[in-house]
Amino acid sequence: MHDLVIYGGKCWIDKKLVECCIALDGNKISYIGKEDVKGEVNLNAKNCIVLPAFFNAHTHAAMTLLRGVAEGVPFYEWLNNVQMLERDLRDEDVYWGSLLACLEMIKNGVAAFSDMYIYMDSVAEAVIEAGMRAALGYGMADRGNPDRAEEELKEGIRFAEKWNDFSRITTFLAPHAPYSCSPEFLKKISEYDYLKHIHVSETLWEVKEIKKRYGTTPVKLLNEIGFLDSKTVAAHCVWLNEEEIKILSEKGVSVAHCPASNMKLGAGIAKIREMIDRNVNVCLGTDGAASNNNLNILHEMRIAALLQLLRKKPLKAVEIMKMATENGYKAYKINGGRIEVEKLADLVVLKKDVSSYPFGDENSIVFASIGCEANHLIVDGRIVMEDREILTLNEEKVLSQAEKRARRLISKFS
Repeated sequence: MHDLVIYGGKCWIDKKLVECCIALDGNKISYIGKEDVKGEVNLNAKNCIVLPAFFNAHTHAAMTLLRGVAEGVPFYEWLNNVQMLERDLRDEDVYWGSLLACLEMIKNGVAAFSDMYIYMDSVAEAVIEAGMRAALGYGMADRGNPDRAEEELKEGIRFAEKWNDFSRITTFLAPHAPYSCSPEFLKKISEYDYLKHIHVSETLWEVKEIKKRYGTTPVKLLNEIGFLDSKTVAAHCVWLNEEEIKILSEKGVSVAHCPASNMKLGAGIAKIREMIDRNVNVCLGTDGAASNNNLNILHEMRIAALLQLLRKKPLKAVEIMKMATENGYKAYKINGGRIEVEKLADLVVLKKDVSSYPFGDENSIVFASIGCEANHLIVDGRIVMEDREILTLNEEKVLSQAEKRARRLISKFS
């Protein structure tokens, strides 16, 4: 008798949909096959598709509280408005904003996410309460100030050491970007044996600014100071040339692609086809809700595919599926993202919607899904959503508390 069995559905295994049963024991997948196995709990997935759960590879969860606060304005006006409101954030705001993000991501079949922000202890507490998995880091920026650099690194390491032993939390060091962190600070961070997550070449302004300061590009600068390696996840990477893509490939750097945010902020379209062709591990993220506005990886899959088609550099649906699942786990060194024995039991069951018919294959998932198809979500072997009911959180309370805190913030904006 297994702990949990999913039966009757089509399962995404080795880039194909296969009718089979999946058994879970503890927090791992223990059996995949055609036998009529039974579990203490049995989930009927008839007319459903079972996938590895989605991984949101780059976000700022608590920015759900800032969703919609600066719409239809140029990038720097948007940035100024958001930063003004962030200065008034408290740790309890970040906690409830992060719970709202967890609520939204669970509803959309996301089991795990990466987050870099402030008051990160509150984010970690929200992750534990929601039953999700996360890779987390305190967002550091020294802005060329040695005293600030010391304080920021101290907090980044304190957080990483405190939470790294929790079973569903992986920690990293998170310098904000090459333009907000000095080369000396970034070098110091590289001396520590942690994963690293950083924004890189998100905007053309950033590339020009780094060239003005240091006479090179952001990727080349990071490479020259020894920052780039297989433990590095670079967010955005919109403005890269062929040489920089080659550097990322050679160093084993993963890229967190955030297509909707890049569109909304007018940043540009990343060269994802070229990165994949160079064997760069590209995963999908939403960025924060202030610049997206949702945390829906199914939406992100469609947008990522359409943008590369716009460039006449098409991606196959199976490549997009991999970006949304396996590649995120790979980027953060977590043993999941595939339906395979001994992988972590993070699974989503999608209910075939009318837009999935007639075929309900990977092309339907990528190009026709909207998010509400996520019917069941399992994280670490535990059901956290069943028939779209979230079992780990009081949804009404989270929505009420998040709205209360958002209104306080917005009242100062107006």
